[in-house]
Amino acid sequence: MSQYNYKTKVFISATILFVIFGAVIYFVQRASEREFKTKALVEYLEQATDCVNSYIIDYTTHAQQLEGDSLSIDNSWPDSETLGRFLSYLPSKLRFTIINLKGDVYFDNFAQGGIPENHLSRVELQQANLNGTGTSKRYSETLREDFYYFAKQYRDQGYYIRVAIPYHIDYVNYFRSNHFFLLLIVGIFSLALLAVVFFTDQFSRSVRKLHDFVAKAQAGEEYESVTFPKSEIGELGEQLKKIFKMLEESKSRYEIEREKLIQHFASSDAGISFFSAESKFIYANSHFIQNLNTLVDTPTFIIDERILDYPELYQVKTLLADQEAHPGAAPRSTRYIIDKDGSHIEVRAQFFPDNSFEIVLTNVTKKENDRRLKHDMTNSIAHELRTPVTCARGYLETILNQPLPEERQHYFVERAYNQMIRLSQLISDVSMITKLEEAGDLYALQELTPHSVVEEVRAALELKLQEAHMTICNRIPEQTTVQANHSLLYAIFANLTENSIRYAGNGSTIEIEQTMEDDSYCYFTFADNGPGISDTESLKKIFDRFYRIDAGRSREMGGSGLGLSIVKNAIRFHGGEISAKNRPTGGLEFFFSLAKSVRPSTPPQG
Repeated sequence: MSQYNYKTKVFISATILFVIFGAVIYFVQRASEREFKTKALVEYLEQATDCVNSYIIDYTTHAQQLEGDSLSIDNSWPDSETLGRFLSYLPSKLRFTIINLKGDVYFDNFAQGGIPENHLSRVELQQANLNGTGTSKRYSETLREDFYYFAKQYRDQGYYIRVAIPYHIDYVNYFRSNHFFLLLIVGIFSLALLAVVFFTDQFSRSVRKLHDFVAKAQAGEEYESVTFPKSEIGELGEQLKKIFKMLEESKSRYEIEREKLIQHFASSDAGISFFSAESKFIYANSHFIQNLNTLVDTPTFIIDERILDYPELYQVKTLLADQEAHPGAAPRSTRYIIDKDGSHIEVRAQFFPDNSFEIVLTNVTKKENDRRLKHDMTNSIAHELRTPVTCARGYLETILNQPLPEERQHYFVERAYNQMIRLSQLISDVSMITKLEEAGDLYALQELTPHSVVEEVRAALELKLQEAHMTICNRIPEQTTVQANHSLLYAIFANLTENSIRYAGNGSTIEIEQTMEDDSYCYFTFADNGPGISDTESLKKIFDRFYRIDAGRSREMGGSGLGLSIVKNAIRFHGGEISAKNRPTGGLEFFFSLAKSVRPSTPPQG
C-alpha cells in the first residue's frame, strides 16, 4: 500500500500544480517584460542615432558656423572633439560608434585611441546592411562588459551609426509594480486549495469505506455493516455491495452445481474426461481410467494429454488436428466402437464452444450383448411361434377343406386346441421374461413361506404328477419366510417341477428342501432321481432361452423352452443365484438361494 492516502496525494498534486502554474506565470511575465523593454530600448537607441545623424547633417551644412579645426577625413565633418562635446549632452552610459561603409571606425566615444579592427563582420552591421537597422547582444572585448548594440545605416551620408548600452534589465521593479496581481493569484489558489481539500476529504471518506468493504470481503469477514456516505461514491459502494453479495450467492450455487456434476461423473457408468483448448488434461472419473485400461494394451493409471497418442484414440487425435487446421469447418465430434478381447468400448469426442473438449469411453459390451440377445430372442420366438401356428393352421385347413367324419374332425380340433394351449403358454412365458427384464419394479413383494408355495404347485400339478406316477417330498420348514413376489416364487417351483415331470421319467421322486440360511439368504435344493443330463455342454446351457436337450421330443411333450430361463431370472429378481449338476446317485439337482429381504430391481438377463 502507498504511504500516502488519497487526500494527501490530491493535496500534494494540487500544490505542485500551483507551483508549476506560478512559475509559468513568472517566466511568461518575465519574457513579456524582456520583450517590452527591449523594444523600448531599440526605439530609444534609434532616436539617439537619429539625433547624432541630425547633428552631423546640420554640422556639415553649416560648417563655417561651427568652431574648431577639422580632424576628420572630410573637413566638412565634425572632428572628434566637436562630436565629444555634442555627445556630452546625451546620456553618459551610451556608447556611440561611427563606422564608414567599408567597416572602418571613425569615432568611438568610449575607446581610447583608434580602433583598427574592421567592423563589417559585426551582426548588427550585417543586419543594418540588409534591413537598414540591426541589433545584437554580446560581450565587448574592448570594454570587458556585455552591451546591447543597435546600428543604423545612413547610406546617403556614407556611414553607420552604432549605439550601445550596457545590457541589464531590472525585472524586480516590474514585479513589484504588479504584486497585487500575484497576491490575487495566490489568494484564489489558496481558496481553491481549501475547496479541493474539503471535497477530497469527502471523497476520501467514501474511498476509505470502499477500501474497508473490499478488505473485509476479501478476508471473508462480515461486510454488511459497512455503510457509505450519501454521495455518488456511496451509491456506487452500495451497488458494489449488492453485486458482491450476488457474486457470493452465484459462487455458492456454482460450487453446489460443480459438486453435483462431479458426483454425477463419479457415479456415471460412462468414463468421462475433459481437456482444455490446448489439450491439457482437466478431469477424469474412475470409469474413464477403467475403460481406458480395458481399451489399451499397456495398463496406465496416469491420465494426461499423452493418452491421445494411443492408437485406439487415433480418430480423436485426427479430429483435434482437423480443428487446428480448419477451425470452424472441420467436424466437432466423432463416435466409434472398438472391439477389444470380447469387450465393446464406445469412444466419443465432442468439442465445446471454447474449443475445450471431452472424451467419453463407454463400455457397451452389455448393450451390444443385449442387442444381440434380443435379436436372437426375436428369431427364437418367431421360430417357436411358427410351429404351433403352422400346426393349428394345418389342422383347421384340413377340417375346412376336406369332408371328414365327425370323429376325425374332433381329433383335428383337439390337436389344434393343444397347439393353441402351447402358443398361449409361450406368449405367457415371453411376457413374464420381458416384464422381469424391463419392468421388474411392477412385481409387488410380500412375506411368503416357500413351503406353502410348493404345496400350491403340488396341488396345481397333481394330475400331471399322478399321470407320471411321481411324488414330491417338501422338506422346507413351514416357518421359513422370505420377502418375495407370489407369482414369481410360484413360477420358480412350478417350472422346476414341470421340467422334472418331462425329463425325470415315470415313477421319479422330487425332493425339495432347505439346506441352510444366514442373516441374508435362505438356501434350497430341488432334485429328482431321473436320468439327469449326461452331456456337459447341455448342462451348461439349460438356463438359456429356448434351449432344449432333445428339441423334437421336448416339443412333443409341450413347453415353451423358457421355463428354466424364467426360473433363473425370477431367482435373480429375488437376489439369489441358481446352478445345476448331476447327482452322484442319479438325477438332476438344482441349488439356489433367495434373499430374505429384496429390493425390487431389474435382474440381469440370462
